[in-house]
Amino acid sequence: MSVSIIKRVGVTAIIVFLLFLLTFTVAMFLSDSKGPDSNVIDDHGQKIGGVFIRYQNQIYAAVPSNGYYLIKEADANSFKLVDDSYQNRQFGIDKNHAYCGNLVIKDFNPATAKAIGNDYFTDGKQTCYCASMSVRNEALSIASELGQRSLHGFGIYDKPQTYIYPLTKLEAGYAPYRAILKTEVVTNGTLSYYQGKILPQTHAAGLRQISELYNDGGIRESQHYLADGQSVYYKNTRLPLHDHPDLHAIVIDGQSQTDYLIDPKQGMVYVNDIPFDKQYSPYHVLSLNGEHVYHSLFLSKDGVFYFDKQEKKVLRIKDNPFGSGGFKEIAPLIFSDGHQILYTEASQIWGGYRNPGLKSESTHIFRLDEPTTGTWQKIGMVNGSFGSVWKNGNTYYYFDQLGYSQLINQTIYRITDQATVDALLFPEIRTDDIRKLVDKGHLAKVKRTELLEVKTKFSNGPGEVIWIVSAVFIGIQLIIWVLRKLGIKSPLASKISTLK
Repeated sequence: MSVSIIKRVGVTAIIVFLLFLLTFTVAMFLSDSKGPDSNVIDDHGQKIGGVFIRYQNQIYAAVPSNGYYLIKEADANSFKLVDDSYQNRQFGIDKNHAYCGNLVIKDFNPATAKAIGNDYFTDGKQTCYCASMSVRNEALSIASELGQRSLHGFGIYDKPQTYIYPLTKLEAGYAPYRAILKTEVVTNGTLSYYQGKILPQTHAAGLRQISELYNDGGIRESQHYLADGQSVYYKNTRLPLHDHPDLHAIVIDGQSQTDYLIDPKQGMVYVNDIPFDKQYSPYHVLSLNGEHVYHSLFLSKDGVFYFDKQEKKVLRIKDNPFGSGGFKEIAPLIFSDGHQILYTEASQIWGGYRNPGLKSESTHIFRLDEPTTGTWQKIGMVNGSFGSVWKNGNTYYYFDQLGYSQLINQTIYRITDQATVDALLFPEIRTDDIRKLVDKGHLAKVKRTELLEVKTKFSNGPGEVIWIVSAVFIGIQLIIWVLRKLGIKSPLASKISTLK
């Protein structure tokens, strides 16, 4: 192959790539500006109710996290909600169709449509699940979303459905479906569904929500763990254990995205539908409090265990600082065995300018190394639930319950003077007042030793994008430089060089 042909191929490849990059960028901008602005629809539209609004004689549905979607099939004059219940705000009907958000429910009779509860609807023949909360559309990959956005920018495709009100149709049976329990469950006596998906091998008559324990001692019904007298379920997944009355779920403050089920008979823990390793049982939870942790910690004689949300599995740290036993939680996430104090603390690491974003979250276990006399006396609470003041010997300490999210980074502070003790015990003290006491040194850092760190690392996220864009730009510049050295004079290369 001659040098001139290689040069022409190189120039053509560069031009095609740059044109594609330019076209794609323009399409992204056009997609974002396509259609009426959400604020304009809100300000000038006629509210129908629920998530629906009439604007310029067309019906739009609000899908949280992704704005308004035009419902092309909707009849603006006859459109209305199925009823006035807030729980059914996402379900609309007109003279032709029924709608779950902006989605048309095919072959569903709007004239006989009605809600039966728990996000389920029927027309007398068919029954469907239409969730009242929108979720990320898992069926739409990132590549598909980018492709659809670019096509939408040029007006040849609809706005990508990145968020959606989940919609599924239920299998018809001999008996009508009825809503049961206080979660998204229906049954017709033979088949039972949770969030529109089948609950396998259930005994509908015995279905119940498992009790859920909170850190304030309250007991409620779990929204996700179910049992029927024989089987136990996490959402739609059947767990490998038998139902019994002692099963209970726990809620750890600040860890609402993860669910835990405790089986005290076996000493087992389930995180969502994942069992902890049975060989290390029995387990027990360190605390239900979550102000100064990013991980829910469970202890056994063989170590400390936690669920890593990034790796989606239960991990183990062999050393258990509480292994000697006898530790009691004297204040949220602060433990004493009568001789020493252990406590947890949370921290984050963020990237810099060149590689921004959250890099890791850690939960630490520290031992307090202050010169203490052994006996701790609780003096009083700080504004009910902000924290508490304790005394050891002649020294006062502040045990915090606000946590990292309120910019109170440490769990234990030494109080430096009596005026600060009085300020903390003042009934109307504010969160900002406590931060100021920390900043001014009236709440001082304590001496401590780190015994354990649990860390979850996050992907580079936006930083990766910045590096990719930078690499593409540098690559283009390098190719242009090589072409110049080869004596190729490309009009496009000349134009780019003038922009430098």
